[in-house]
Amino acid sequence: MYTKKDMPEKDELVVCTIKQATPSSVFVTLDEYEKVEGMIHVSEIARKQVRAMKVYLKSATKHVCKVMSIDVEKRYVELSLRRVGEGQRRTKLQQWNNEKIANDILEVFAKQSGLTPKAAYDKVGNKLLEEYGTLYPAFVELSQTSQAMLDKLGIEPKLAEQLTDLIKKRIVPPKAIINGNLILESNSENGLEIIKEAIKLANSIAEKFKCKITVKYISAPKYRFTLESKNKKSVDEAIKALQTDLTKFMADKQSSFTLEVE
Repeated sequence: MYTKKDMPEKDELVVCTIKQATPSSVFVTLDEYEKVEGMIHVSEIARKQVRAMKVYLKSATKHVCKVMSIDVEKRYVELSLRRVGEGQRRTKLQQWNNEKIANDILEVFAKQSGLTPKAAYDKVGNKLLEEYGTLYPAFVELSQTSQAMLDKLGIEPKLAEQLTDLIKKRIVPPKAIINGNLILESNSENGLEIIKEAIKLANSIAEKFKCKITVKYISAPKYRFTLESKNKKSVDEAIKALQTDLTKFMADKQSSFTLEVE
């Protein structure tokens, strides 16, 4: 897996592998950086972790730490374990695992293309890293679009096509989902028909933006909705259209509409 040649920044969260634990300090290597080592002083380890140091901080285990200080010349950093929240830890590990998935995909791509892993990075991976910073977000975007995004980076057309095909087989695009309420009110004699037409319009708007909308009656005048798509941009555009078009439609019918998004 690729490693960054520069140094981490202060306060950055990093994935570390423990080399050795002593009663006063824990010594680690930084998985994401090339030849960078670090130290966690016992004061930067939570008490419960210190009490279970032999189990929790065993050699070769991985942990998420926060960078406290940096020595560029020695390629050495001081770290903290106790300043990393559980949510931060889970998010960082998920990002790390996603990058491993992306790296595995690139290695398979290298074999299929007759390239060495280094050549695959030179021809494709490094160009994506320069543009996106990490590989996985680029691969997710590619799974939702076409190889045109690779062509723009100057990647050879044949390699771009091979990588695009592989990614579309390996990565399922995440769904963008928005939940909320449609408040549809009408005092007209045919108010029920107006509301039915409004819901039909909502379905047409969702379809226009390649989204799927589900509307369920809760209690007058509230209707629960779920709007989903393969990408966030489509959902955002559909929400704007629902707000504009349904407001106008209901106003033209001497009725009212309110959109509540959670």
